[in-house]
Amino acid sequence: MEDKRKIKEIYNCISIVSSEELYPLQKWYNQLIEKTIDEITVSDVLRMIRQKEFMNLAMSKAINFLQEDIFVGESYEGELFEKLSEMDSSVLISYADDLKNIIKNALVKSEIHDWSYNGEEEEFKDLINSLSQKVR
Repeated sequence: MEDKRKIKEIYNCISIVSSEELYPLQKWYNQLIEKTIDEITVSDVLRMIRQKEFMNLAMSKAINFLQEDIFVGESYEGELFEKLSEMDSSVLISYADDLKNIIKNALVKSEIHDWSYNGEEEEFKDLINSLSQKVR
């Protein structure tokens, strides 16, 4: 059963209010907490990870997105996978089982993927190796 509550209701947080113009990150945060979990986008997940906001939710959504499409990203293919491979192992280890399955899928998909340029496949395999080492 999907949760129809907004993020602000789930996490009991409030919008940022200021007498001055809000910064872009503040505007994004206010928009994010007005969304339901189902409304969260890949872009939101990438920003949540970068800003270390709602990390359990970000990881859950990242895993869902990567299970659907290992090459998902906002600006380029594989961006979300790359972002996870850059994360600290202390965060990733809680999600090790799901991530190991994603890594297996990434290895298979990397063999049949239509790469854009020479060296792109090797770069992706380096990311796979990096993530794999962190979740062992």
